[in-house]
Amino acid sequence: MQETGFITSFNDDEITIRIKDLSNSQRYMITNAVGSQSTMYFDDGRHITVDQRKKIFALFNEIAEYLGYTQVNVEEILKIRFIEQMDNPVWFSFSNCSIEIAKQFLEYEITFCIQNEIPFKTKLMDEIQQSYALRYQLVMHRICFVCGKTHAQLDHADTIGMGRNRRHVNQVGYYAWTLCDKHHISGKHNDGITTFMQKYQVKPIKLTPEMIDKLNLADKGAINQ
Repeated sequence: MQETGFITSFNDDEITIRIKDLSNSQRYMITNAVGSQSTMYFDDGRHITVDQRKKIFALFNEIAEYLGYTQVNVEEILKIRFIEQMDNPVWFSFSNCSIEIAKQFLEYEITFCIQNEIPFKTKLMDEIQQSYALRYQLVMHRICFVCGKTHAQLDHADTIGMGRNRRHVNQVGYYAWTLCDKHHISGKHNDGITTFMQKYQVKPIKLTPEMIDKLNLADKGAINQ
């Protein structure tokens, strides 16, 4: 059950909330839930920004064009799928939803594009670089951190050492990203790591045993060295 109420008092660790127009069944449920654990969500008053809305609907158009659906179809399908996986499922509108819901949905939408190999023209790299989950998706699907080009190569931000066979090196904990040929050769190597990161505002992510295994970066047993 989900209801909206007003906080009437707060004392140390006790909060009193007034809820209007409860039905008998709802009153019964609440009475029997006294003492049980509950979750509260607070609305900080910030709503979806113009930039978030523009990016969300631009992606709807691009997904629809790629899949051959209408924008309305794509919006309905993705919105329902997103709501189903929410911890606290609730219907919302892109006209006035919270800034956090908009952020989460945009991340969900970008992930959908990456996982389904749907190219996007909308400039989203600033959104992606702010999210570990999205940078993880770029690495796992070998997409360039700078330009979004596919079939990029994994590149270590950390120095492994000249002459060492990377497949024999325990790479767990090393930082890496995926870069296309252009940004790997003419970008990172010419500019240097620090300048490269500042220039393109990109951040590598730390490799885990799971990532190394899925990407087949090392021989079996290397991560245990």
